[in-house]
Amino acid sequence: MDLDSTGSSTQAAGIGLRKSVPYGQACTNCSKAKCKCISRGVPGSICERCQRLGKECVPSVSVRKRAVRRPASERTAHLEEKLDDLVSILRAQAAGAPATVGSYRGGTNAELPAASASVDANAGAALELDPCMASGVVPGSTKITPGSHALPIPSPPAHPIRDRFPSVTSYPTPPSVISSPDVGISPAEAEDTLRLFRDHFLEFFPFVHIPRDVTAAQLQQTRPLLWLNIVTTCCKSPPRKAALGQKFREALAQKMLLDLDRDVDMLLGLLCYLGWGMHHFNGKPYIVAFMNLAVTIITDLRLDKPPQDNFYRELHCFKPSYPYPKIGLSTNRTNEERRAALSCFILCCGISNFLRTQTMRWTTHMEDSLQKLAADPECLNDEILVTMVKTCRLQEDVAQITWRCLDPIGNTTAFRAPPIVYAKALRASLETVRRDLPPSVADNKVALSHLYAAELSIADMSLWNVNPWLTTHPLKPSTTNGNVHVDLGKLEAYYASLQASKACLENYLSFPISSYLCLSFPLTLHFGRAAQTLYRLMVVDDPEWDRTIVKNSIDLMGAMEQTANNYTQVPHVCGVETSDDLEGMDYYTKAANALRATIPMWSATMEQVVLGIGTTGPGTAPPAADPNQMPSASAVAEFASMEWMDDPWLTDMLRSWEGQL
Repeated sequence: MDLDSTGSSTQAAGIGLRKSVPYGQACTNCSKAKCKCISRGVPGSICERCQRLGKECVPSVSVRKRAVRRPASERTAHLEEKLDDLVSILRAQAAGAPATVGSYRGGTNAELPAASASVDANAGAALELDPCMASGVVPGSTKITPGSHALPIPSPPAHPIRDRFPSVTSYPTPPSVISSPDVGISPAEAEDTLRLFRDHFLEFFPFVHIPRDVTAAQLQQTRPLLWLNIVTTCCKSPPRKAALGQKFREALAQKMLLDLDRDVDMLLGLLCYLGWGMHHFNGKPYIVAFMNLAVTIITDLRLDKPPQDNFYRELHCFKPSYPYPKIGLSTNRTNEERRAALSCFILCCGISNFLRTQTMRWTTHMEDSLQKLAADPECLNDEILVTMVKTCRLQEDVAQITWRCLDPIGNTTAFRAPPIVYAKALRASLETVRRDLPPSVADNKVALSHLYAAELSIADMSLWNVNPWLTTHPLKPSTTNGNVHVDLGKLEAYYASLQASKACLENYLSFPISSYLCLSFPLTLHFGRAAQTLYRLMVVDDPEWDRTIVKNSIDLMGAMEQTANNYTQVPHVCGVETSDDLEGMDYYTKAANALRATIPMWSATMEQVVLGIGTTGPGTAPPAADPNQMPSASAVAEFASMEWMDDPWLTDMLRSWEGQL
C-alpha cells in the first residue's frame, strides 16, 4: 500500500511538472524532427520523446542573436546618406544626363555635376526631355557632362514644348551615347535655318508642322535627329552637307540598330533625309534601305494601325517569366504621327514606281488619318499634303493594275482584264480630287505637279498589256477593203501622255530659280518622268503615231537647255558654294552637266528617227518596219514599261543611288 501510494504520488508529481521547453532550446532530435520537445521537469534530464524512442537527448546550442539597436547618431547618418543619393540623381536628371542608378552607361556618384550646375536656364528645358534624346554622355568616356547642346536654352514656356512634340511613342531603351547633335552654328544662324526650312522647304514636302513660336533651341532638344537633318538640308556647303549626312547616318545606326530604339524623332529625321534625298547620292545604294527603315519604324510604332488600350493583353498570350519593359505606344493618335505616316507613303510611292520595288501598304487607319487631316487642317501645308496623298493613291492603283501584276505569282498565263478597262474609273477619281481641291491649293504648283504625275500614270496605263500570251503573239491588224484598222484607244493614250508630260514639265520650269534650292525629291522624279516620256513619244516606232505632234507641241531640247541653265544659276542666286572639284561640286551643277550631256545624244537619236536610220543602244529608237507586220507591239511595250534606270542620263543627274554610274 505504501509502495503503491508512493509510486502513484511520484508519478503524479512527474506528470504535473512536464512542460515544453522555450523556443530555441529544444534538443537536436526534436529540432530535426520538427517536433515539440517536452521536458520532464528535472534539469539535465532526458525529454519524453527521446526517452520513449530510446535516443540520446542532446541539448541544442542556441545561435539566435538579438539585433543591436543602432545609436541615434548612426541612424541619422544613414538617412543623410540616402538623401545624398537622391539629390545626386536629381542633379543628374536636371543636367540632362542619365541617372547612375539602373544605367549601364552611367558614371559614379563622384562624377555627377555639382549643385550649381543644375541651377541655370537649362534645367527647366532638360526636365522636359526624353532621357533617350537628352543623354549627356560623351562617346568613348564615362564622364557625364552637364550640358551637351550648342544653343542656349531660354526659360521654359508656359506650355512645355513636349506637349507640341510628344515623344511618348517610343521604346523604353537605355540612354544612347548620341545626345543633341552639335551642328556647329550660332543661335542666330540656327533661327535663320529654321525660318528658311519652315517657310520655304516644307511647302514642297510638308511632312511636319513646326509652329511659329517653336525656337531652334527647343526643336534641337526635343527633336535632335530632325534638327540635324534640317540643318543638313539647308546647308549650302557640299562638303559640310556630306559631313552632316554622315553624322546622321551614324546617329541613326546607333539608336536604331545598337540601342534598338524607335521614336517619332527618328522617323521625322528619316523623312527629312529622304525628302531631299537627291543631295545625298554618292554612287552607293541607300535609298531603298532608308525607305525600308522608315516603314519599319512606322510598323513598330503601329502608326499605320489604330491605337489600342489593350495592346499588351492581345500581344502577350502567356505571362512572361521575365518582366520585359512595356512599349510606350500612344493611345491617342496625333496629327504629327498622321503626317509622318502619310508622308512616308508619298515617298514610298514615288520610289517604288521609279525603281519598280515594293511599296508601303495602305491601311484603313491611314485612310482615317487622311480624312481627319483633310477635315481639320492646321495649316496650308496640311491641305497640300492631303492632295499629294490622294494623287499617290491613284498612282499606286495604276501600279497594281500594270507592272505589279506581271510578277510571277501563280499562273503567269492567266488572262487578266487589260488596264485600259480601269482608265475611265481612274480618270473620274482624278477629276474628283481636282474638284475637291480647296481654293488655297487650286493654283499651288506642288499640288499641280502631283496631279500631272497621276494623270501621266493613268495615260501610260492604257499602253500596258498584262496578258503574257498576247505580248508574245500580238494580234494582226484587221483590214477592210484594204484599209488597216486604227487603234483609237492607243492613240488617245499617246496624246494623253503627251499633254500630261508637257503640263508637268512646264509646271516644273515655272518655279523661280530661288525655289530650286527647296525642290523636293518627289518633284525631281516628276520632272525626270515627264522629260523621258516626251523623249520616248518622239522616238517610239509606231506607224499609227505621228511623232511631229510632239515636236509641234513642245520644244523638248529647249526645255532641257532651260532647265540646265536654271540649275547653273542656283548656286549664284541662292549662295550655294561650289567648285570644279568633284567633291566640292554642288548637286545643281552636276545635274546641269548631266542634262547638257544628254541633249546632243537625244538630238542625234531623233534626227536618225526622222531619217529612218536604225540605231542601237540605250535611249535610241528601233529601225523602221513594215506597218503590215504590226511592229508596234514591242515598241508600245518598251514605251509603257518605263524602265527609267536603263537611261543613263537620269541616273547621272540624280547621282545614281543604285551605284550605276
